[in-house]
Amino acid sequence: MARLASTLLWQRVAAGLTAGWRNLRSFDAVACLLAERDRWFLWLPALLGAGIALYFLLPVEPPLLPLRLGMAAGGLVLLLTLRRPPWYLPVLALLVLVCGLWLGAERSAAVSAPVLQRPSGAVWLEGRVLEVEPRDAGHRLLLDDLALPGFTVAETPQRLRITLRRDGELLWPGERIRIRAMLLPPPEPAMPGSFDFARHAWFRQIGGVGYAISTPETMPASEGIGLRDAMMLGLSSLRQEWTRRIVAQSEGAGGAIATALMTGVRGPIPDHVDAAFRDSGLAHILSISGLHLTLVAGLLFFLVRAGLALSPGLALRHPIKKWAAGAALLGALAYTLLSGAALPTLRALLMIALALLAVMLDRRAITLRAVAWAALLLLAIWPDSLLDPGFQMSFAAVTALVAAFEDIAPRLTRWRQQAGPLRIALLWLLGVMAASLVAGLGSSLFAAYHFNRVADYALIANLLAAPLVDFWIMPLVVVAFILMPLGLEVLALTPMVWGVDLLIALAQWVAGWPDMLGIVPAMPAWGLAAITLGGLWLCLWRRRWRWLGAIGICLGACSPWLAAQPDLLVSGDGRLLAARANDGRVYLSSTPPRGFAAETWWERLGAPPLHPWPTLRRNETEGRAGADGSLRCDPAGCAWRYQGFLVALPKQPQAITEDCRHADAVIATQMPIRYRCPSARIVIDRNDLWRGGAHALYLDRETGIRVVTATQLRGRRPWVIAKGHGAARDSADGERD
Repeated sequence: MARLASTLLWQRVAAGLTAGWRNLRSFDAVACLLAERDRWFLWLPALLGAGIALYFLLPVEPPLLPLRLGMAAGGLVLLLTLRRPPWYLPVLALLVLVCGLWLGAERSAAVSAPVLQRPSGAVWLEGRVLEVEPRDAGHRLLLDDLALPGFTVAETPQRLRITLRRDGELLWPGERIRIRAMLLPPPEPAMPGSFDFARHAWFRQIGGVGYAISTPETMPASEGIGLRDAMMLGLSSLRQEWTRRIVAQSEGAGGAIATALMTGVRGPIPDHVDAAFRDSGLAHILSISGLHLTLVAGLLFFLVRAGLALSPGLALRHPIKKWAAGAALLGALAYTLLSGAALPTLRALLMIALALLAVMLDRRAITLRAVAWAALLLLAIWPDSLLDPGFQMSFAAVTALVAAFEDIAPRLTRWRQQAGPLRIALLWLLGVMAASLVAGLGSSLFAAYHFNRVADYALIANLLAAPLVDFWIMPLVVVAFILMPLGLEVLALTPMVWGVDLLIALAQWVAGWPDMLGIVPAMPAWGLAAITLGGLWLCLWRRRWRWLGAIGICLGACSPWLAAQPDLLVSGDGRLLAARANDGRVYLSSTPPRGFAAETWWERLGAPPLHPWPTLRRNETEGRAGADGSLRCDPAGCAWRYQGFLVALPKQPQAITEDCRHADAVIATQMPIRYRCPSARIVIDRNDLWRGGAHALYLDRETGIRVVTATQLRGRRPWVIAKGHGAARDSADGERD
């Protein structure tokens, strides 16, 4: 009987595969493409983004003149092919792709500013305060209009970010200060392929970072500032004043989150509360983006329209719906400016502006075409925003939501027409659940790429938090803003903080559930590309062939486990080491992970179990071995055996000679090696670490030892400080310099 059932099952599977193969052979891609010609426009932002991504993937900076000539020639060819449909689409697609490459290069050249090439030591500097961000201990300042003794005008950065590590007199935007500080170049990636803060700083014209070692002295303010600077400083001052008032009238973690929701300042949020929101999947609530602007604009639209409808004369003779849309747009714009106008907020503002303009023009408000226009505008103005996690996650969530809404909108309309109050409430609950699920699925894979984290119960947490945020906290945010000019904001802040305290308790409760947080290994760039292409294919097309996009999504989701992970990591300063053990654990020289670099390594390796690095006591002469014996250390250095290779990590110069005779690789983190190593194929010394930054080694029995450095992956770009060749050198090439 079992054999008969098995035979029937295999016959069904074979029949299904045969039918699928026949359908695939009869599939006509050209016919499907022509049938969806009304969706072609939606792919323009994707092509533009692909061109911008290509710019950032190039190993060298492309010259601007050929790109400009190429754009002009491409535009001419496009005009010549207007009446030739077979050629028009390929030419247009190629032109948009090249346009993205050109926009990236133009943006990089437009923001070009000097960058510190080396640590400055203690220096006195003068500068104008642009922004003041409260921190747990002190403040973080953004300064411009700088004067640095010993630096020429060509060497002086446009902006500096300075941390004040002590509390003192509060500084205000527009003030000019003099301060003594330790300055450093923007940090390099903690490991090859991780977040590049130097690139992030380049597009914000931040040429250095540092910390103050003296109390700031107020200097006479500069005269004759321009209108744009005056408006920017005025907004920053207003934002800081309102932040001060909110913090003063609502203390504790609840007041800190209320500040983040109203002015976008997240510095005062305690670390444990921030971690609870992140681990529970509620971190998006703390960043002002589409959810917040939509709620603010929706509340203003409802209140203004309801207030105008109280007058029958106005309601019957005038378009109060359009007036309400205009008031909601002005309110959303004011909220964006007061909250700092971060990229996710600007993306949301563009989306809401297009929707409200559609209401004013009697057009459909929520469409994928509006999403596409918002993406095109943002990428054209700020091409570097493509790399921002908030940009990717917010557009992924919005695109998935709008695509799902377009698919089920007819059915929702039919259900609502025949529904009573109870059924409408049930539909609302199901709608909230579906929206949270779709938005979570749309953004979670991008979150896994950037943060190596997946909140397993994020859907439940968002369902529980939605009523609090939608019906309690955000309406009181609007009321607090209205009362702020009157000095009566405490009437709204007090009950709002009560709701925020409940939200904090919810986040901490969900974050404490077992197996709440999943850590995934670092996802390769091709995995992100597969997820993006698969997601767009699934959301932008309407015919059945769109389900082919699920293949790309599944492939990208599996990519962290398909790509090779580093077996040995060395930080750029040589102070932090990580080595894979034979039992699957990882030896880390900072156990538990402490500091940004150690935490980044641990998360990007997939949060493996850790072995402590073998440490020696003072005056100890005998060596010590790690837990599985693959790593042994003595006063002269360490030896690591893995995959049949021997890697030596000498600590003393006299140990290098012996290691060079027996080891397959020699890594001297604190010393230069100035002679050949007969045995070692890979030799890395202090100079190589200085040139190449963090190093990653991959050991394989068949392919040998492969070395990847942070400098190799970054390429020769404007934001990369040139230090010479960064790769580890083969000892067989000759004498070392």
